[in-house]
Amino acid sequence: MFDYKIRVADENDALACHDIYGCYVDGLNVTFTIENPSVEKYREKITDTKKKYPFYVAESVDGKILGYCCGEPLRPHDAYKWNVEWTIVLAPDSPRRSGIATALFNKMSDSLARMNFQYMYAVIVDTNDASLAFHRAMGFTEVGHFKNVGIKKGNWLGIVWMNKFIGKHSSPADVPEPVWFPDFAE
Repeated sequence: MFDYKIRVADENDALACHDIYGCYVDGLNVTFTIENPSVEKYREKITDTKKKYPFYVAESVDGKILGYCCGEPLRPHDAYKWNVEWTIVLAPDSPRRSGIATALFNKMSDSLARMNFQYMYAVIVDTNDASLAFHRAMGFTEVGHFKNVGIKKGNWLGIVWMNKFIGKHSSPADVPEPVWFPDFAE
């Protein structure tokens, strides 16, 4: 059993998040990002994200960041505010099949549900078979496939939109306002 914990990210995690994500930027099938943002941009992302949404890291007992996940608005319009697009990224050298991705998902989905969010969305490059399989295993359903929406390394790539209902309310009249992360009691 591999020992690690899930905790709220802080600014000191910016370098680790930068380095983890950077490992995938040069790859074709994981992200549309062409150039990894600066460590300072990651620091800002952690701080800005936590103004409304969770940002978690998985950390080993020796302090190594093994992966992270964060939420962000699905779309900018107010009517979407009960939905969250989430991102999950594991370090390429994180132990596989150790439950880290599942633990990050469980922490995020539990927090979002308790914050009154109703749906989680994932936007996945359509050639990223591992992420598609993971999201299906976590109960996400494909709700859209947009083919040839971007070019990376001379190849057309598409995206798959997936979602999962995490809410507790089926009627819109019963859905309370979201609780933003600073007001959320872990």
